[in-house]
Amino acid sequence: MKKTLGLGILLLVGLLFLPEESWAITAWARKYGVSCNVCHVNGYKLTRAGQQFLRRGHAMSGTEKELNLSDYLAITAKIRAWSDTTRVDEKGKPATNTNKNSFEMHALSLYSGGPLDKGFSYFAEMYLHENEKKTPATSDETTDSDMGDWGRSKLAEAYLQWNSAGEGNYFTTRFGRVAPSLLHFHNAGARLAYSRPTAISTSFGDNPYRPFSRQFGATAGVGVKDAFFEAGIVNGTGKYENTVELGDDTEKDIWVTGDYSLGDQGSMLGLYYYKGKFPLNKLKTPKGAGWDDFYSLGAVGNYTLPKGAVIASYYFQEGGYRKVGGTSDTTYGASTMFLELQGYLKGDLLGPYTRYELVNYDPDRGALNDKTATAVASFGINWKPFTFGRFVLEYNNVLTHQDTAATTYKDTKQNAVTLEAQFMF
Repeated sequence: MKKTLGLGILLLVGLLFLPEESWAITAWARKYGVSCNVCHVNGYKLTRAGQQFLRRGHAMSGTEKELNLSDYLAITAKIRAWSDTTRVDEKGKPATNTNKNSFEMHALSLYSGGPLDKGFSYFAEMYLHENEKKTPATSDETTDSDMGDWGRSKLAEAYLQWNSAGEGNYFTTRFGRVAPSLLHFHNAGARLAYSRPTAISTSFGDNPYRPFSRQFGATAGVGVKDAFFEAGIVNGTGKYENTVELGDDTEKDIWVTGDYSLGDQGSMLGLYYYKGKFPLNKLKTPKGAGWDDFYSLGAVGNYTLPKGAVIASYYFQEGGYRKVGGTSDTTYGASTMFLELQGYLKGDLLGPYTRYELVNYDPDRGALNDKTATAVASFGINWKPFTFGRFVLEYNNVLTHQDTAATTYKDTKQNAVTLEAQFMF
């Protein structure tokens, strides 16, 4: 895998220097009459102007006009075909192989947002349909239905926002379902690849926390020239995205971010801190005697040129809890990282990319030999043959090694290929 990764990196670096022109148009261009490359590079990744546009309430100063629903509403769909091969080798057991493939209408969703008046604005992302692949292992007429778990509606983000006046320095606050904007800029939201990195979408143990999560709460942010600082208070439900709260848990989680912008292409360096308590004892089947008291630290950044970008993130998580019936606390640690290289060819017509990730988890700080390590290598290309859509072809190679006891191991090897077609209007 290392040789393949190295070849992919060399090829992509070479592609960065091919001279071509740039062109792009986006849905919000209807409202402001500007081309999409004002806010985006290669169609989706945000420039500095795009980052400011999002943080300032999806509004451009000095462009007020009569409200029109078509300027505030867009519809998008994701259609996929995929193939997945998995092999599991576990000590003392025969190897197992699983092959799956399918076509699917993955998602149909609405985006809506923009300025209201007197500094207020809003944003909402709503899934009218999303395929979560939560069907039974064996389908029959007793488990199938017209919809069931094949598809569901989902609220991704929805918030009311207020921004102060001012160009260089400003204050902003959001109330609703929110996520840190710093993480949104670094593959949690707008991105070139079809998939989010495993490094930000993985939770550990029975705690649902992960860096990529959209939660109910409130935020406050301050922009000072090229620097931006934001803090949020949220319910702390992590990947349980549609959960309001668990039981009578009154604890809230907090997060703080700080970042500094470098140039107009969207380059940025930032830091992230999250502190939370998750009630393991309030799960349907209790997984602990009380709270998992944990924190997470992250360093994220990207360096973007007209012909490509480097995006990287590193996260560290540490926590402790008491097991059901236990007499002492169990502490754990986890770390994740990803490095992604992108190329921009012929404007936003072609966007090759490659990404490497490492995910490490120690559930009991070395008390037992039960660590889990995962390495992910991804290669893909984004093709945008028409203004309002794109095709993405992506290959993922995932290797997971798990030590379940001092003399027992489990290796999982997964190879997946996905073709995604997406349109937005």
